[in-house]
Amino acid sequence: MREELQSDKNLQQFFYGQLEVWEDARQRFHDLADVTVKDFGMVRLQFNSARMVSTGAKIDKKTLQKRACFLCAQNRPAVQTSLPFGDDFEILINPFPILPIHFTIPARIHQPQSIQGHYGAMHRLLMEHPGLTVFYNGPKCGASAPDHMHLQAGTGCVLPLQASWKKLSEQMEVICELSGGDRLGAIDGFCCPLFAIVCKSSENNEKLFEQLYKAMPMREDETEPMMNIVSWRDGEEYIFVIIPRKKHRPDCYFAEGEAQTLVSPGALDMSGLIITPRPEDFQKLSAEDAEAIIVECGIGRDTMSQIIERLKRQFIEEQTVLSIFHQKQPNVSVGIVSAQKLAFTLNSPYEVEGQIVIGKQEVLLVDGMILWNGKKCDRLSFLPHTADASFSLEDVTIGINFHWERKEVQTFLGILRFVVDGDHIHAINELPVERYLESVISSEMSATSSLELLKAHAVISRSWLLAQMEKRKRIGEENKKRPSYMKTDDELIRWYDREDHTLFDVCADDHCQRYQGITKETSPHVKEAIRQTSGQVLTSRGEICDARFSKSCGGVMEEFQYCWEDTPKNYLVALADTPNEHVFPDLRIEKEADKWIRTAPESFCNTHDTHVLSQVLNDYDQETTDFYRWQVDYTQQELGALILKKTQIDFGQILDLQAVERGKSGRICKLRIVGTKRTFTIGKELEIRRALSESHLYSSAFVVDRVGMDANGVPQRFHIIGAGWGHGVGLCQIGAAVMGEQGYLYNQILQHYYPGAAVSRLY
Repeated sequence: MREELQSDKNLQQFFYGQLEVWEDARQRFHDLADVTVKDFGMVRLQFNSARMVSTGAKIDKKTLQKRACFLCAQNRPAVQTSLPFGDDFEILINPFPILPIHFTIPARIHQPQSIQGHYGAMHRLLMEHPGLTVFYNGPKCGASAPDHMHLQAGTGCVLPLQASWKKLSEQMEVICELSGGDRLGAIDGFCCPLFAIVCKSSENNEKLFEQLYKAMPMREDETEPMMNIVSWRDGEEYIFVIIPRKKHRPDCYFAEGEAQTLVSPGALDMSGLIITPRPEDFQKLSAEDAEAIIVECGIGRDTMSQIIERLKRQFIEEQTVLSIFHQKQPNVSVGIVSAQKLAFTLNSPYEVEGQIVIGKQEVLLVDGMILWNGKKCDRLSFLPHTADASFSLEDVTIGINFHWERKEVQTFLGILRFVVDGDHIHAINELPVERYLESVISSEMSATSSLELLKAHAVISRSWLLAQMEKRKRIGEENKKRPSYMKTDDELIRWYDREDHTLFDVCADDHCQRYQGITKETSPHVKEAIRQTSGQVLTSRGEICDARFSKSCGGVMEEFQYCWEDTPKNYLVALADTPNEHVFPDLRIEKEADKWIRTAPESFCNTHDTHVLSQVLNDYDQETTDFYRWQVDYTQQELGALILKKTQIDFGQILDLQAVERGKSGRICKLRIVGTKRTFTIGKELEIRRALSESHLYSSAFVVDRVGMDANGVPQRFHIIGAGWGHGVGLCQIGAAVMGEQGYLYNQILQHYYPGAAVSRLY
């Protein structure tokens, strides 16, 4: 029995129980006692022929697609059993061990190797099994199954890195220190540069790693920064050593003849334990050769310095973000409805002008003022007498100008204010941000969505809201309104943003975020998502992210500047909505866009799974059945009348709809309308969608077939074939729902849709 597992009875019984029944694995663990080792101090060589399976593994896409994943439960040997670890992982013994006790910890659901969203599991493993060393190999940093997320762990062998830790830790340059002495630092005394997190708090550990992850370089062809991680416990302290990489395998791996050395470094190799599966490599490698392999695959000092500088800048930026709201939950004001007459019911006692009122009420606009209870005033506020007091407003319109537009009676918590603006009275609801979000998440999608999807949506809804509140405050201080259109004799380019509101922070409809108060019951699932992410927002470069989202990107996310003002945002970029490959055609080219839109490439949001869709779409959203690819048909008369009505321009007969400019998702941001009387160009995407539909065309990613030309070359019918639903910028709700259903964690979903952002806690 290993000393390290003596106090870990459950893990001990599992390990030895597997060896009793699994002869092949038992033999390989037994053979470890006879492996030959050469100890050079900073590095150690192990001759282990059984590891040829991993060292020689091909991990290219074609090979991975051909072979059955050996980490998936259905493909494992019948004799191999598992020990559950949380809801997301299970523990297996590794049948090709390096360490005397060696485990593989795969995710229960088949998903790509990615530390993002799983880093916390390493801390939890050490918390529950303090005798282990836990390590992670990036998808091109030693992972022999990069298509299936997994960690590894073991004990019974002190790595050279661990043996040198006391001396190395004394040399650590601390970059950031958080509460309780938890710290992130850089170490330059090992074979290659390292970063280390020394902590007691799991929350601080994840926060520090998130900053390091964001600061590390990432190549365009990679899904995450190249790295290995090795972690262990020293009493109450958790030590996580992050080893950034620049190469998957050293040059000697690919050499021919005697020059070849088959070493494919993973976390243990990069920690100084070099595994050689061939005897000739074990014999010829010197200490200098072994260290050179680590140096070649690790980063250089210049890269280390760049990471340190980025880290320092990021921590300064984060403090700037945190100072915006002073780490206190703010209230949000929401414009609900406006009219000259508003009827409402106070369902609980409310205080107004020193008196307590309840029951049915009415306000009227008279002589430019609010008339209530026989009195006139400019403003009127109803303050709840208890925390759970609610009011109901009649004739609240939802889905304004969309195909699901309708009126409802809606009920809200919090303060009710009435304000006059022009010839309308505005009803405004004021309440704490977290209470507001409970309704938004329930209103935007079904409360039965997966918890990870709800958590992701809570973060982006909170981010978008607080970013808008800060922007509104800033614009108010600047005392100027930003232009939202450009017009010439032949062109109108207009974009619609949410900063139009001056009386309140946001409105309650899709123009901002759907907010329906407590009209829809908030499920415990939604409340839990809000609780677990309380105060969390996406941040980038010292600012809260303007985290946009839409129903379906159609396969590729769009970039901000193609839909709104010409200010690109580094976290709202064009990416394929797929798990691995982010390569997609240049959809700004008409031929490529035409081909893309007329086909239905695989993507997260390309689904007709009613179970998934019912999680994301409310009842009225499910009235839409085709959203990934769709078609709308118009006659010449229908299209001409529609465009005349929407643009107030008489084009005569419509000859053509021509894409002048497309965004990177294929969405048209400039459309030329050619008629027998007039040619005119409109944009951006929402202006185009409004011009071509009684409500809104699903998206501006479309191509047009003109059918039935008459003798004068005038088409009699138009087939508009399109992709996606909405502007396509940021999170794709249907794609994110599929990711949640497939087992992705909320921060993985956020990283997928907002690659330049990090999760920060404001309050």
